[in-house]
Amino acid sequence: MKEKRVSIPSGGIWLEGLFNLAETRSLRRGVVLCHPHPLYGGDMYNTVIEAGVEAAFQEACSTLRFNFRGVGGSGGSYEEGVGEREDVKAAIDYLASEINDSKATIVFMGYSFGAWAGLPVAVNDPRINSLIAVAPPLDMYDFEFLKGCKKKKLLIAGSEDLYCPLPELRKLYSQLEEPKSLTIVEGADHFFFSHEPSLISPLREFLRTL
Repeated sequence: MKEKRVSIPSGGIWLEGLFNLAETRSLRRGVVLCHPHPLYGGDMYNTVIEAGVEAAFQEACSTLRFNFRGVGGSGGSYEEGVGEREDVKAAIDYLASEINDSKATIVFMGYSFGAWAGLPVAVNDPRINSLIAVAPPLDMYDFEFLKGCKKKKLLIAGSEDLYCPLPELRKLYSQLEEPKSLTIVEGADHFFFSHEPSLISPLREFLRTL
């Protein structure tokens, strides 16, 4: 996999990203990946995001990961999810333009804060076919907006995640529309330390069915 550095315009600022265009003869597929909280060390090099990129590469999907505004080489500053949603829209625009196929399958994957910031955009964007939420912080943010969404969904969390408690996750999952799937990584907490390889298989399985 050869990711190239790219600059993504977003509301008057520029975001830094890493983009890989998969060379396939079949229908193009791409994944936009959003990192965890900018104020707590989250960036596009997060190991969970790395696992998502690796899974997508193994399934011949193009990938775009990027730093939210105020992170790394991206311009601007943290905007409590408001500006970050604009960044997600900009990233989707960029990936869709690079794939340049109106029939392409585009997937959104957000981890923790990235799930909360990006999923509302992805739910309402007709270019996004499927959603992946890794460790959605249900104990901190409201994810009611997922209810009623008929896009294909995968939810992943660790069994020891204090920010995404299993009872709350299972309750939310039970209220979501099909198609949907749920993966619990035994022994993992919110940060998936040493459990990142366990994410590869469920992610690949999900992407393979698209």
